[in-house]
Amino acid sequence: MHYLIALIWLVLSLAGVEGYGSQSHATRASVNGVDVLYSRTRIVADIADITCVRSASGRCHYRLLTCPMPGARGAGASGCDADSVRQFVLASGASRDVAGLPARFMLCVGAGGDGVGAECDTLSAARSPLTGW
Repeated sequence: MHYLIALIWLVLSLAGVEGYGSQSHATRASVNGVDVLYSRTRIVADIADITCVRSASGRCHYRLLTCPMPGARGAGASGCDADSVRQFVLASGASRDVAGLPARFMLCVGAGGDGVGAECDTLSAARSPLTGW
């Protein structure tokens, strides 16, 4: 019986079916046709594999905000809680796994030395491609 289960798992994996749904997201920014930021994120279940592929400053600055479920009490105008923020910096070419993600969140990335601030605050949860993951 365990051979049958292993065979079914093999066929499903060859067909591209994974145990968990996943989502990939790439962030690119350019100035005058030159890339200044390139970051990739792959999310499986509640774990995000975040990679700073390239940054003009040599570092990618990340900010992760927790967003309440739609219709939840206390949801702010932006839809995300500015008090529940995780911030970290990755060098170009480095990656980091972030585990224990909330059901809904927003991830912002920037290349500047001042980190990720105002541009992340002005985004609404509805516009973030990662909200809901």
